[in-house]
Amino acid sequence: MTLLRSLAFNIAAFGWSIFLLTAYIPLVIASRATMLSAIRFWARSIFWLQRHVLSLDFEFRGLENLPEGPFIVASAHQSAWDTICFYAVLRDPAFVLKKELYAVPMFGPYARKLGMIAIDRSAGASEARRMIRSVSSELEAGRPVVIFPGGTRSAPDEVVELKAGISALYRRCGVPVVPVSLNSGWFWGRRSFVKKPGKILAQFHAAIAPGQDIATFDDLLSSSIHGGNRALLEEARNR
Repeated sequence: MTLLRSLAFNIAAFGWSIFLLTAYIPLVIASRATMLSAIRFWARSIFWLQRHVLSLDFEFRGLENLPEGPFIVASAHQSAWDTICFYAVLRDPAFVLKKELYAVPMFGPYARKLGMIAIDRSAGASEARRMIRSVSSELEAGRPVVIFPGGTRSAPDEVVELKAGISALYRRCGVPVVPVSLNSGWFWGRRSFVKKPGKILAQFHAAIAPGQDIATFDDLLSSSIHGGNRALLEEARNR
């Protein structure tokens, strides 16, 4: 049954996404607000298919930890689900993503229109400075910024070394950083065709206020993300 549900979901989600993203092509010249509304509709439709075809729900915990004003979300990254889930709880997130994604047909133009922040991970200090300027600009515009500080998807029980970019953003942007743990990889694994029924859990931890020294910040961020990942994974295994 799980295999059949996964097959049905993959066919439905892929086909519906191709249809919608094709229909959205004219919106590239529309306002960004219009494009945002369209993408949020697409995300809600994927959530609907997830719930009704896969029997896979999701829950966000710790929403009370989201600060007033600008902030950065530093999230674990285990699944493709993580790249759309924040549309369920954040009004207008700006994602930090790798530059190569801008070259993907039917993704790159929409990412540009939505004001995503593309970075060249192979570049040096000048690219880091450009990323900081871009993130600061989006924060000043009132948008929360979402970054996956591990850099790539990982297994749900894997401890990933966090990249230096998040520390640079913390030091230079002067806003709270909210760590996020999740267990999406248990249900919707990276490069996995089969998706399990159940409930994905994502946890917003207490925000790390600006002003900590970098070593303290790095320890707090890593322990929050990875400790939370372990607890949520254990919860998923015991259900």
